[in-house]
Amino acid sequence: MQKPYSILNKIAKNIKNKENDNELIKKFKQLPDFEKYKLSKNDTVIVAIIWYETIFENSYRIDPLDILKKIHKTQEQQIDHLDDIISLFKRDVLYTSKKEVVLKKHGFSKKNTEITFTRQNLLENDIELHRNFIKTILLENVDINAQNDISYENNLEYLNDWFSYVEKLYDFNNNNFSSHQKLIKLDENEAKEYFEVIDWKSRIESRTAKTEETFPLYDLVEEYNLDEKETTIVMYLIKEELEDNNCTDEEIVKLISANHHEAYENKSYISDESKLVKNGLIEMAEGTFFLSRGSNIRVVPDIMRRVIMKTPTNEDEKLNQILKGNDIFTLVEPTQTFDDLILSDEMKKTIRFSLNQYNTNVESTLKEWGLYDEGMQVVGNSTKELEPGMLMLFYGAPGTGKTFAAGAIAQALNKKLLITDISKIQSKWVGDSEKNVRQMFALYERVVRRIENPPVLLLNEADQFLIKRNANANGAVDNMLNALQNLFLEAFENLRGILIATTNLRDNLDQAFSRRFHLKLDFPIPTAIERQRLWKLHLPATIPGTTEIDIKTLSTIYKLTGGQIKIIVRNACAEAASRKIKKLTQNDLIKYCEIETANAFGENRCKIVGF
Repeated sequence: MQKPYSILNKIAKNIKNKENDNELIKKFKQLPDFEKYKLSKNDTVIVAIIWYETIFENSYRIDPLDILKKIHKTQEQQIDHLDDIISLFKRDVLYTSKKEVVLKKHGFSKKNTEITFTRQNLLENDIELHRNFIKTILLENVDINAQNDISYENNLEYLNDWFSYVEKLYDFNNNNFSSHQKLIKLDENEAKEYFEVIDWKSRIESRTAKTEETFPLYDLVEEYNLDEKETTIVMYLIKEELEDNNCTDEEIVKLISANHHEAYENKSYISDESKLVKNGLIEMAEGTFFLSRGSNIRVVPDIMRRVIMKTPTNEDEKLNQILKGNDIFTLVEPTQTFDDLILSDEMKKTIRFSLNQYNTNVESTLKEWGLYDEGMQVVGNSTKELEPGMLMLFYGAPGTGKTFAAGAIAQALNKKLLITDISKIQSKWVGDSEKNVRQMFALYERVVRRIENPPVLLLNEADQFLIKRNANANGAVDNMLNALQNLFLEAFENLRGILIATTNLRDNLDQAFSRRFHLKLDFPIPTAIERQRLWKLHLPATIPGTTEIDIKTLSTIYKLTGGQIKIIVRNACAEAASRKIKKLTQNDLIKYCEIETANAFGENRCKIVGF
């Protein structure tokens, strides 16, 4: 195929020699890359003359009347045909800096703009071939519209377009931030920036429509039902995080606002009650340094990883992607079974009944009967069936099997165990504990949304979280503790999945939490019969000497919990393993039973007299 600039060269030379080759002009108009410009014969002649002036005469800015003089004889005809030049401006064939671009309403769309060219401006200013039109002539279609009809090959291509778009959007809104006006006239640079934003937005929409692959951002937008501004905020924060830049609330508001009026309204997008903050997609940290302005905002790490990485192929990959890098949870694969759980038959029956309620999701039936008020709002359009909620409180002395029971419950449901405790939540910094609590529940809520069989959430030392509130709070610490209680109350009300809270100090819990738990169980000190079963559990046949141990005597003499028995066996075995004859004896266990009972705190410091 003949190159477009070769054909245009011939047309231009023919015109200069006052020759007219209609077939050549027709051939140029019908070239695939030029059909979109809908050039007439007269248009093509104008383009050819300007091309000649540009290439052969080295004239880059040309008087429009000089061009029309080469086509039309009289001055009247030349002025009449200035409209031909204006028509070529509107189709991006020609370019002039002197045009009026008016925003009729805010929003990045060509429908919201009005572009006008006047004959007067043409008489006063030069014209030139549009930059993109020249690239088309030279077969250099590298402008942002060149690949709009091509689907995205991978997530990286898709994200790069998004990053370019949000960068152009921020540049325009930040550079041209103005007071609210009904009509805004843009100067040349402003108009250029405005149309660059439109072009990038159109490019993403066009290429996305032609792409069959589902990228992670699609899922995120659907899952949380994000609107355009929320999606833009997330993508801008990801871009800035990758570039190691900090973002302030003022910067984010300007990103999605054209003027002060919009900025005032758009502050709601990053408020504590916003969808992005409440669902833990972004987090804010108040500036604490001298002369700092506003708050630093960032997208939370697991959301960032989710958007930029490949879509996980299975449930374990999904879970690991969500939890990777967090310092709040420990993920455990429980091995203890329900048969290993040494409790009274009545307690085990109660737990099994509660788990059966969870497995059969009786909440849907109770809701139909008008007995269940669904607290959690469904966000987004996820097709996953709504996960039921089950909250359990296990209380009792240390070592009575509360954490062990949580693991057995998880194992019975074929679930993993997600563990956290007070040391991972509390912070000496004001506001950080509240942030950690929000992050913990937002992260778990995200796990429940995305994982078909979400893990059981275990809160150890719950009395430290749920301590009685101070009705007469007047200090910063009291106010902070009360704020934490309110966060937990709200989170418990809306929680999906299984949460088990353990505590040694039930009496310290605020009464408001009592009704939040579906099941509350007291784990007592084991009976003598239960202690025998615990000794057998912790003294497997793999330990030399266990067949000679008098378990009945140990169970009768020492009132120990399962946790204490486990520690005693471990310490006694460590001593036995250090001897030449590696064998556990009754005296080893008695020695460490004496040490444990002599040094135990509270009720567990107890031994039957007469041993």
